[in-house]
Amino acid sequence: MLDNTLLYEYLKKLVPKRDYLLKQMEQEGLEEKIPIAEPQTTGLLYLLAKMNHSKNVLEIGTATGYSTIWLARAVAPHGKVTTIEINQLRHRRAREYFQRAGLDSNITPYLGDALQILPQLRGEFDFIFMDAAKGQYIAFFEYVYRLLAPGGILVADNVLFKGMVVPGTKYPRRKRTIVVRLRKFLRMLNNHPNLVTSILPVGDGVALCLKERKE
Repeated sequence: MLDNTLLYEYLKKLVPKRDYLLKQMEQEGLEEKIPIAEPQTTGLLYLLAKMNHSKNVLEIGTATGYSTIWLARAVAPHGKVTTIEINQLRHRRAREYFQRAGLDSNITPYLGDALQILPQLRGEFDFIFMDAAKGQYIAFFEYVYRLLAPGGILVADNVLFKGMVVPGTKYPRRKRTIVVRLRKFLRMLNNHPNLVTSILPVGDGVALCLKERKE
């Protein structure tokens, strides 16, 4: 059998090339403990957005804009990314990074609680990435499903939650609510009549969903 630790370390080396700005953001995220998507995950996002010819992307959970830049580069020059962040300092830093990346015209950043902003959004998005409070994924989904265009892709990050969602796995009591809600979220995606869903062991676990077109 494969050693999962060795396999993971090997795969970490097989990630898309990142420029100086992205590597700087990775280093700052590591030093300041800012939760940003792993390079394997952002590489997947870039690939999916390209394959889907996405033009209108929604991201829930900007952090400092690392994954936002990957998505914006995937849909540039004519595509747009709308991104939501609740933390003011991270929102401000993300806007600075967007300018440095030359992508500020492709990105619309919102500051605030996603559960208050999502109901105000209009139109449809052909690609949606959720990477915010894991315990709120079910609440986000109520709005996300409405906003996702038929044929659109939904990606939710960190759904395996360091393996804690696996039944029988021990986890800290303080994590119980998140674990229970993530398990419920994954069951909901798998049982949804209009979604095709696959759970991938990429990064900390990715739920990949396709919203089927109605006949």
